Amino acid sequence: MKTPIRLEIDDTIGVLTIDRNERRNSLDNEAIEAFLSALNQVRRSSVIALVITAEGDRSFCAGSDLKALKSYNQEEIVHHTHLFQTLTETIDELPVATIAAIEGACLGGGLEIALACDSRVCAPSARFGFPEITVGVLPTGGGTVRAPRAIGLSRAREMMLFGEPMSASEAREIGLISQIDESGDVRSFARTRALKLASQTNRDAVTLLKAMLVTGAGTSPRVGAMMAYLGDIALSRSSNFLKEASSKEG
Repeated sequence: MKTPIRLEIDDTIGVLTIDRNERRNSLDNEAIEAFLSALNQVRRSSVIALVITAEGDRSFCAGSDLKALKSYNQEEIVHHTHLFQTLTETIDELPVATIAAIEGACLGGGLEIALACDSRVCAPSARFGFPEITVGVLPTGGGTVRAPRAIGLSRAREMMLFGEPMSASEAREIGLISQIDESGDVRSFARTRALKLASQTNRDAVTLLKAMLVTGAGTSPRVGAMMAYLGDIALSRSSNFLKEASSKEG
């Protein structure tokens, strides 16, 4: 039986692929649970950088599987919202660097998954949007929080209230994505970027930095500075302290 999520780990690099191309890589409850299981496996591994991508070129992720939602009872629908929020929070707080490699439509919950990543790269043909309002539902996977932080409240309000998609170039212009890959293979582009980072740092440094950026967001400047201070002390006592710099100097 085909699994909806594939995870490949090669030492310090991981590639997680949503494999539901026949459903535009949308997610039902079973797929989200498989996604969460794969992320927990990453957490327990030596991975430093993880690429999150999808099968095919039509859609990175169309968000929730609406066909599945229509078949769910009320309790299963509520559980779906809980699972999706847990998924994006888990990606956001994952102690590794995450790169969303986007091809095709990145809509609704799919965009919320991408926004939970540390970096977003896409193919020129990619499209982005929050169409939930057009079917009478809301972006409940963290988009109402993360989109304003990424692009500002005014643009986020317009995207969500009017539900109109935008092109890759428009998304790049407002800072929704980091880079547009013109090579024709955005997954390889993202993997190369992940490999570069993994060769330059260690898991402890990434874990502590992510904790400071994610957990420290919204705290007072003093608390944020103290988190950085304590993190630096912890790293200075690690066997990896300045190891990369020393190897380059040698």
